[in-house]
Amino acid sequence: MPRVAAQSDLFAAPPQVPPPAPDPMAELTALLARLRAADVPPWPTISAAMQDEYRALGLAREAGAEGAALAAAILEQTERLLAMTD
Repeated sequence: MPRVAAQSDLFAAPPQVPPPAPDPMAELTALLARLRAADVPPWPTISAAMQDEYRALGLAREAGAEGAALAAAILEQTERLLAMTD
């Protein structure tokens, strides 16, 4: 058993810093634009649609009142697209 612990490489590149999180309003706006432009549901499964809905609701909490309005519009568009599959 060695008496000295292994030391990390002192000259190694520092760990990568993750990029900053995107702006919630920008993400909500992009999602709404994608859904409004869709003629058919863009999700392969209902689970994928629910994932988008939950993502929109989470972003809306971060974005405040304006985000909540965008999330409501996203949910309306999701309902419109899902109604096509009934």
